[in-house]
Amino acid sequence: MSNGPGDQRLGLALSFRARLTAGLIAGAVVPLAGFGIVLLAAEITRTGGIHSTLGSLIVFSLAAAVIVGVVFAYALASNLMAPLRAIARSVERVSAGDLSTRVEVAGEDELARLVESHNRLAADLQRRNTELGRILVAIGETSPRDGLDRLIAHATSSARSAFSMIDAVIHIGDPDDVKVEEVIPGESRPIRAILALPDERVGVLIGHLPATRSWDSADQDLLELYAGEVAVAIRNAQLFSQVQDQTHRLEALDAAKDDFLRGISHNLQTPLTSIRAYSEQLQEERPDRRLEVITEQSERLSRMVRQLLTVSRLDAGTLKPRIEIVALGPRVRRAWEALGVDDVPFEVTDDAAGWLALADPDQLDQVLWAILDNAVKYGRGAPVRAHVQPDVVARTLRLTIADSGPGVPQDLQGSVFERYARGTSPDHPEGTGIGLYVARELVLAMEGSLDLDASGAGGAAGAAAGAGGAAEAGAGAAFTIALPAEASSANEP
Repeated sequence: MSNGPGDQRLGLALSFRARLTAGLIAGAVVPLAGFGIVLLAAEITRTGGIHSTLGSLIVFSLAAAVIVGVVFAYALASNLMAPLRAIARSVERVSAGDLSTRVEVAGEDELARLVESHNRLAADLQRRNTELGRILVAIGETSPRDGLDRLIAHATSSARSAFSMIDAVIHIGDPDDVKVEEVIPGESRPIRAILALPDERVGVLIGHLPATRSWDSADQDLLELYAGEVAVAIRNAQLFSQVQDQTHRLEALDAAKDDFLRGISHNLQTPLTSIRAYSEQLQEERPDRRLEVITEQSERLSRMVRQLLTVSRLDAGTLKPRIEIVALGPRVRRAWEALGVDDVPFEVTDDAAGWLALADPDQLDQVLWAILDNAVKYGRGAPVRAHVQPDVVARTLRLTIADSGPGVPQDLQGSVFERYARGTSPDHPEGTGIGLYVARELVLAMEGSLDLDASGAGGAAGAAAGAGGAAEAGAGAAFTIALPAEASSANEP
């Protein structure tokens, strides 16, 4: 395996233990072998040859020296390798996440310094993990709802705890306005981190560490990471405060609007009642079409004022229905007659079969007027049909009012019952946009339901056509009211 350009190859391909053992053996055997060679050379010089006994003795001594050297070298290598094995095991535990293991080696040599460096690195890593854990806890405890002052106080307290600082202060504003302190040996160490966002700097975190506390680039990176999170939290708190202020202002405006609607509704009812009464009186004395128009329009305006008043009562929660037994078919006819629309064909198919609705008569009139008026406005003069039929299983009376106009566009069908919802096309008629909203709320208050047939008026109009009317299938809009009902005594099983 080839080494990278930054790698350093130490020694040969043999392991450190093998090289150490070989060195110890060589250190023990080579001197003795050299001594034996010197004796042999001296013997050859003196006698001109080698005595067999002396040669055997020298060979035996060398063999014994090799054996003893190997044994002692292995024992000494094992003893010297023990601290290295301890360091290796400690490194493995540190890699697995156990930072509490420490290695102790006597002496002040290179091996002891290596062990000391390992213990120091493990302690620093454990300290930074502890600091990171405290930072994560501190970040998780903050909330924009706490307010800016409480957030800053919590952030400074968490910084002191996480980084073992003597003091900590957060300044909001331009960091350049806060002077950078110099590091003086022997005194408390100043530290500093900018509260930075991607687009701006919101402040600076400054503090002091004990003089004995180490501080390196990794600690500074961790502090800047914390400062970045504090900056985000501060910005969120500022935005949340702005949203709260805007919400309070909108609530105040909404309350003022409701008060205005209530006041103007009450104030308009009295003159409208007088106008309608006098126009009817004049009409009886001297019939005139203009008086009829005045009466009709004053009645229409009175209903619109009642809608506004109903909206304010719905918002205040003071609108409570007074339930009575009501015949639905005749009520629909009277509501249509009250509209005074003579140029639009209207037909009621009453299949109630003796079933009577349980509803508030006044509120039901508002519902019927809103739906019928909606059918006239958006039906563009097309016939309007109503169909009353009971649901015996659900014990409800269902009223479907359908027109044969263009219908409700697909993208508006989900919002027709929202307050102030109106069509967006230029040819849509003028209106307040609260009629259907008020109608549904009133029906819900009477424990009923009001729904739009998303498929158009085809189903409802088709039912009316089956009873003798003519309808255009698939055209127009159909609204169905379902009210609690009970059968008359004659129809009870």
